[in-house]
Amino acid sequence: MARTVLATLPGSAPCQRLQVALEQADQGGLTISLCEQHHAEGIGWFTQRSMQLEPRQWAQLQGVLSMSEARASLDAEDEEAPATLPFPGPNSPQRFRHAVGDGSDY
Repeated sequence: MARTVLATLPGSAPCQRLQVALEQADQGGLTISLCEQHHAEGIGWFTQRSMQLEPRQWAQLQGVLSMSEARASLDAEDEEAPATLPFPGPNSPQRFRHAVGDGSDY
């Protein structure tokens, strides 16, 4: 089976990655292979699990991801910059006033 690596994407941890490859199946058709790979000392990179997508499924996945990306960019444009509310510091002694009837000399 012929295999051409199209991309290698970093994973969520330093010793993990996702490899995207184009494979020719036994029947002559093409599939896209997504392989989650891990790295181990003394072994190197090995496939933990994999999934094959037919070209039609790959096109549908690209369409979904494109819509999600477009939606995310539109949402980002609509967001306003977060407002920062100043936190009042401690009261200064000059602002302190005695309550009525507490015996102060006003």
